Amino acid sequence: MVANRKVTGTASSMPVGFVLSAGGALALTLGGAGVFAWLIAAERLAESSIGYCAMAIVLLSAALGAAVAVGRIKRRRVYVCAISGLIYYGVLLGMTALFFGGQYQGMGVTALLVLAGCGSVALLGLRGEKTSRRRKRKYGSR
Repeated sequence: MVANRKVTGTASSMPVGFVLSAGGALALTLGGAGVFAWLIAAERLAESSIGYCAMAIVLLSAALGAAVAVGRIKRRRVYVCAISGLIYYGVLLGMTALFFGGQYQGMGVTALLVLAGCGSVALLGLRGEKTSRRRKRKYGSR
């Protein structure tokens, strides 16, 4: 089997990947909040499930943001997931300061959920090599 050594150039720079990551995570956060608000307003979910819905939204948004960042940047998976989680957590802190007057309640739980979402994406990609066969290298024309 021959390994292809051509450069495809499909990776993004880190700032672009992080901006897309934060945008995707924020879009999922707002969309998920809208969907769960509609479900609660239509009385398909009980009002007591608001906390669980918020936790699910934060967990899934952090995981999606980390997956988008890793998919765009395509290198340093754990580092990219960690920075993506920090950016998303910073956005959540900024939204709390802006919209809720700085009432920081439950930020520790939020930090743990963001860590779990980003950590799961980071750990899913850390698989060992499946084969140890030596491959011939195919160099591009010079």
